[in-house]
Amino acid sequence: MNDFNDPRPIATSDEFKAALLATRDWIGISPAQLHILQAQCRASDSVITAEQIANQLALKNCAAARRQYATLARAVAEKLGYEPPGAPKGPVRWWFALSVGRVGSEDDSDGNFEWIMRPELVAALHAMKWA
Repeated sequence: MNDFNDPRPIATSDEFKAALLATRDWIGISPAQLHILQAQCRASDSVITAEQIANQLALKNCAAARRQYATLARAVAEKLGYEPPGAPKGPVRWWFALSVGRVGSEDDSDGNFEWIMRPELVAALHAMKWA
């Protein structure tokens, strides 16, 4: 196990709800970002990849999908007061605020890295009727 597939909760369902609402009221959650949350929450085991996001949103490439995901994740993380770990000698992995990585899946730019939505976030989205 590495830092990116550590399933320990970073927030409760209620804290995620508050962070999502604060994010919506602060910078807004775009229709594309809401679609990403809904698609991942509704997916089997709440797993999604950047390639799947890019395909579903008709984005230019996986990098654009990763940017959308990271932008939303960073905003939520800031509202939670949470700073996710960074890659060794690399950037902070903001996506870790929303998901954990599948064991054995490599976080590289090929678009096939599997994000598994945190169960507390899944519960928050269902409670808010956003999923």
